[in-house]
Amino acid sequence: MMTTPVADIPARPLPRHVAVIGAAGGLGQGILRVCRAQGVGFTAIVRARPERIADAPDGSRVAVVTSLADQDALTRAFAGADAVLTALGVTSTSRDGSALLSRNLATVEAAMLAAGVDRLIVINTILTSAPGKPASPAMRFFSRMPGTIGRGACEQQAVVEALGHGALASLRWTLVRAGVNAKGKDERPVASADWDGALNSWLPVSYDAMGRWMLEEAAANDFVRAAPLVSRRRR
Repeated sequence: MMTTPVADIPARPLPRHVAVIGAAGGLGQGILRVCRAQGVGFTAIVRARPERIADAPDGSRVAVVTSLADQDALTRAFAGADAVLTALGVTSTSRDGSALLSRNLATVEAAMLAAGVDRLIVINTILTSAPGKPASPAMRFFSRMPGTIGRGACEQQAVVEALGHGALASLRWTLVRAGVNAKGKDERPVASADWDGALNSWLPVSYDAMGRWMLEEAAANDFVRAAPLVSRRRR
């Protein structure tokens, strides 16, 4: 099957304004690039060095939130957003629990509700199981690895397990199980499903393609309280 040329793909609705947690990372920057190109306003949430987010257009801003445990700061950062998108990863500088989503889900939920936002898109790895299911053999393997890889896998699995136990129950969340990397240009249309198989190739998509999918889902609400697999479409 041939991939549809990008120019022939019908435009899908996008949100008016989003708040992006982890906006300075690779995926976060991809989301912001799509926002700029499509006229979507954004609040780029970073832990430090707001100067890393350049060219914030009118109606967009950068918010420094040093801790995900700071409900007041998160509430201010979420204000005016239609949805919150996470682009968080575990790095050598994120050893503090205040940088981990799994440790602060309740605070993020409370801040979103205080700001009047109930739509949340959470990025995760394509290797994880859906909430409520046992951890996959791959996740168990990577969770035992030393260093950042092991910590990252443990964090991703902890988020999934928390959702399976009822975390974020008051929000319309989507757990995106995806393969994402810096390579590639624009692999749309990407494949998405909440069951095994479908048209997924299991190959990763670029940051920009993943960012666009997350923005589209924030408006479409096709996978509310679901965990779609998102990857390149099988040819």
